Amino acid sequence: MDLFIILDSSGSIGATNFEQVKSALADLVSMLHIGPKKVQVWVISYGSVVETSIAFHNMPMAEFTKERLIQQIRNIRYMNGACTATGDALQEARRVCDKSCRSHREGVSRVVLVFTDGYSNCGTPVGAESSNLLAITKASVFAVGIGAGVNTAELNTIATDKKYVIHVNNYHALIDAMNNITIYTCGIPAFVIPNVKVETSAPMNTFRYYQVDTTELLRQSRNHQGGFIEISANVHLGKVDVYTSTTESNPGPGTGQRVAFQTRAGELYYMEYIEEYTPRLYFSFYGLQQENEYDFTVQWLDLQGGIIG
Repeated sequence: MDLFIILDSSGSIGATNFEQVKSALADLVSMLHIGPKKVQVWVISYGSVVETSIAFHNMPMAEFTKERLIQQIRNIRYMNGACTATGDALQEARRVCDKSCRSHREGVSRVVLVFTDGYSNCGTPVGAESSNLLAITKASVFAVGIGAGVNTAELNTIATDKKYVIHVNNYHALIDAMNNITIYTCGIPAFVIPNVKVETSAPMNTFRYYQVDTTELLRQSRNHQGGFIEISANVHLGKVDVYTSTTESNPGPGTGQRVAFQTRAGELYYMEYIEEYTPRLYFSFYGLQQENEYDFTVQWLDLQGGIIG
């Protein structure tokens, strides 16, 4: 996972709340597996101006430790900004991620956590920048409202989905929320780009989750009758099971359909029909042996089997 943490450091948040959020973030980071092949972390703080306080890609790995990262979080200064430029902070997250996040070929999820009271009043519009994070950068955005008087409407605008909006009134609630956020974000499916090969692995008894945005497929389908998504795969080492669902973001036994691959020219492939008004196809690879290495490519197909896009 490539994780962006955006901290509202404006005057309306207050120094006490800001320090409590930093402490909770330190706890969150302590629960994550941080590293070049694991979770990578960036922290952006903002008020009227935006600062990238921590950038994983700039850290010298020879000196990197989780403890040093946690200390850097604790050292982030409170800006007490004169206004709240949340849209600018979202824009900065997109700019940095587009430049420094891992390639879609690695099948890594991108998650943005925004901690704010939801009262932006300067800078670029929040709605447009949040939409760009999803549409362009393929990041899932969470909005964590701090305090009793949060602007729920703006939090809903920031978040990719209403279920990604979290309210916390005090520090104890924030700690509880962090535990849930840690669990939830680790299960966020990585977006897969059609016709881009993903090369990755899944340890034994571990799921890797993915999602395909079907909007463009359905837009180009004839007579609004839907289309097909084809998953072609090669297993280079070990053995995997694959599950799909159009409703469950973490498909597996009991929550998804186990894929029965067919073989074509030595390659495994599977096709699933996507009905109109189906915004996502979710799928997972589950490692069955000690080491499991595989690649896959997703394609959109029309009802006649022609490639779209």
